[in-house]
Amino acid sequence: MYTPRILLCGDEKNFLNLNVEIVGKIFFRGAAERGEFVVPTDAAAADKFKLDETGFKIFLNGQEISVDALKKILDGAADYIIIENHDEYLFRFRELYAIKVIERVITVPTLLTYAADNFFALDNAVQIFNLTQGLRVLDVDGFFLKNDFYMFPDANHKIAGVCCEDFHFYMEIFPALDDCRFRFFDALLLTKERSAEEFIDALIETDSLAENIFAFARKNSALEKFLNANENLFEKISRVEAVNGNWLCLKKFVRDDFKIFVVTHKDPKLSALPEGYEIIHAGRALAKENFGSLGDDTGENISELNPYLNEITALFWIWKNTSHAIIGLNHYRRFFTLDGKNFLSTDDARKILREHDIIVNGCEFGRIALRDWKIMLSTKKIAERVRAALRKFIALRQPDYLEIFDRVNDSFGVFCYEIFITRKKIFDAYCEWLFSFLLDATEEILATTEIAASSDPRIYRAISFAAEHLMTVWLIKNRLKIKTLPIIFRDDV
Repeated sequence: MYTPRILLCGDEKNFLNLNVEIVGKIFFRGAAERGEFVVPTDAAAADKFKLDETGFKIFLNGQEISVDALKKILDGAADYIIIENHDEYLFRFRELYAIKVIERVITVPTLLTYAADNFFALDNAVQIFNLTQGLRVLDVDGFFLKNDFYMFPDANHKIAGVCCEDFHFYMEIFPALDDCRFRFFDALLLTKERSAEEFIDALIETDSLAENIFAFARKNSALEKFLNANENLFEKISRVEAVNGNWLCLKKFVRDDFKIFVVTHKDPKLSALPEGYEIIHAGRALAKENFGSLGDDTGENISELNPYLNEITALFWIWKNTSHAIIGLNHYRRFFTLDGKNFLSTDDARKILREHDIIVNGCEFGRIALRDWKIMLSTKKIAERVRAALRKFIALRQPDYLEIFDRVNDSFGVFCYEIFITRKKIFDAYCEWLFSFLLDATEEILATTEIAASSDPRIYRAISFAAEHLMTVWLIKNRLKIKTLPIIFRDDV
């Protein structure tokens, strides 16, 4: 918890209920006592004021000190000079401005309003705003909300905020940190005063949201000492001098390993794949031939369910047996593309994922609802039985998704093929959701229908026909920032 260290200019008994550490008691004698009180209309007017150093005195704990001695105390031992009220502040303004300590002088109302959980200086707020220009920043602690930036609704910014107020400065508002857990930003702004342990906790909590952290380290604070002693925790630390400390840009060590798995159940006839792509043989536990060195039948797997779940057995294997920072799923016949000719490169995918949460194929619309489409793909009896089992287990395990599941089944548009590229946190969250109910629903369907005994692919693939579009349900519910790309469709295999 932030405890301001103050030089008190006022009556100590009026500060007993404030969360402050009183470093010393200070008072001044000067122009105000001589009746020379003049309120400067602006900084230029204050600059014209010439201080009569012989007529200006500073007393600390009853002893006269010099201006240089005061500045040394403000160079780490104390954060502010606190003046009790605004009238006294105005009386002292031009002299404190002249000796260049005015940035460290605030009133009690300012302390209570602006400095509740971090050091306050208006220049610091302006400075970090300028440092983050052009970057997509998440203001985790509501720093700009607390620093009067509501006065700049048309500022050229890309800043999102975590707060509960309708604050029109921000590009986007998240009521709580968990609401932006799938997003990715150029940088985070962590400004609340934290202990070293609390700061590490904040880094862990926000780990997947950005590669860079902007934080303020107050002079002689525990955080400053911790970061100075542990610079090796970060790839790079850049410092920008500020009032009573430094703004720090902490660049984290980031894994950006990338793998797009190309799911196949037959010879894909691919002589070469771009960097970052790898074939995975789905259903290899039941296969008579192997296609590629990687199969979904090792480690923790559901490979034997492949006749009923298709590429989802490969999805399960990737989830349980890999840990790539960015993960994609393509089919041996379907690949993302930007130009309609070449497979999407991993470099282009990385660039897209800096602005978006997930890459999927464009939504396809039909003249009949998804519910009826599934009947046409299999049969009315089987399609409705599969849908009922899925709905039952979603209601049991993921009830918040039931309304959207029904809506998608009645809709005319859907994201097809269950191919995508995204960051691991999003990939894991989707898989945790999907497999929380899908395997139990599959077990019930196989036990209560003729699907397992059928040799008709229209019948035994009925679960996969329905499961293919569950990603649409999850995407809509989680309101991800989606980038749709066309696909290259290979019909020669």
